[in-house]
Amino acid sequence: MRSSGVLAVGGLIVRGIGAVLLAACGTHGSNDAVASSRSDGNGAGSADAASAVSGTSSSESLSGGTASGAGGAASPSSGSPASGAGGSSSGTPGSSGTSASASDAGAGGAGADAAGTGGGSGDDAGSGDGAPAKPSAGCGASNPPAGGGYTIDVSGTTRQYVLGLPASYDTQHPYPLVLTFHGHSYSANSVADGGPPGRAGSSSALPYYGIQSASNDGAIFVAPQAIGSGWSSDDVAFVDALVAQIESDLCVDEARVFASGFSMGAIMTITIGCAEGDKFRAIAAMSGEIQGTCAGNHPVPYWASHGMSDPTIAIANGEAARDKFGSIDGCSSQTAPADANGCVAYEGCAPGYPVVWCPFDGVHEPAPFAGDAIWSFFSQF
Repeated sequence: MRSSGVLAVGGLIVRGIGAVLLAACGTHGSNDAVASSRSDGNGAGSADAASAVSGTSSSESLSGGTASGAGGAASPSSGSPASGAGGSSSGTPGSSGTSASASDAGAGGAGADAAGTGGGSGDDAGSGDGAPAKPSAGCGASNPPAGGGYTIDVSGTTRQYVLGLPASYDTQHPYPLVLTFHGHSYSANSVADGGPPGRAGSSSALPYYGIQSASNDGAIFVAPQAIGSGWSSDDVAFVDALVAQIESDLCVDEARVFASGFSMGAIMTITIGCAEGDKFRAIAAMSGEIQGTCAGNHPVPYWASHGMSDPTIAIANGEAARDKFGSIDGCSSQTAPADANGCVAYEGCAPGYPVVWCPFDGVHEPAPFAGDAIWSFFSQF
């Protein structure tokens, strides 16, 4: 479905083709009928400041202190800043087979469990953990969709998303799929266009939180649109339908589906990790928390950043989410030395399921290094 012009979105004005349309929230089941239609191009997204999100959660505590300063993360055993350069990701990730490696100093690769090397090339590309690609049904499709704004119908409810493809998209090559969720008062278009909430001049201000740029054209990106501007556990069905549609239309590596988001989008990312750790290879939450409960017990690699002066979602809530996934992933309370960004990787995690925590000197915002660090974390798998 083509969409254009100027539309009001939750009191905000969204301009251009692919402008976000609001729809009534429906109840979706696992066997929902799904259809999609295409819209060419991206509209300019809204960029209002994220509103406050409150709530607390509890879980096993992995750490006894919080880092002070951007360069030092807390040592779980003592609560004092860790010293020394971190163990950053090494080698060239091979999750896409064609993309160049992300920054070797990326925060996400800290620690032995997070380091990844090797991988194959071409259609049989492996990844940092050596697992082969799992091509989706869309590989080889003769008429794949182009990048731009699209709609998908889920049991009578129209939902929107923005699709970002590699410039040299190859219909025979299975690409990692990265879902990037917007925060409250932002939109799918603002994620796809870049800018706020990312700090000006930082990688997180680039499209798709800077992860797309860091991937060096090595992945397919999708920015889903919430109904209104909030996410909830009801949206898990939308996410499932969306992933299934993309895998049907495009050549996706089904073994490498990832999720990331900021603020309310980070809460949605965490919700996915709790509910669908068996479907997503890894998740990355920027300034998030657990909303409600996290009843899942399937391990999933977890990367998270949080501003130490965040007035909207307290860093203690981010730490609680970190601790929950650390418990699920079987991590100990010990960490590797912090890397250059102040990120620490927890030790003793189940093989292939690292947990990385990145407290930084900032407020309610994506970490300035988030784009490079998240791709470094994802690309090891």
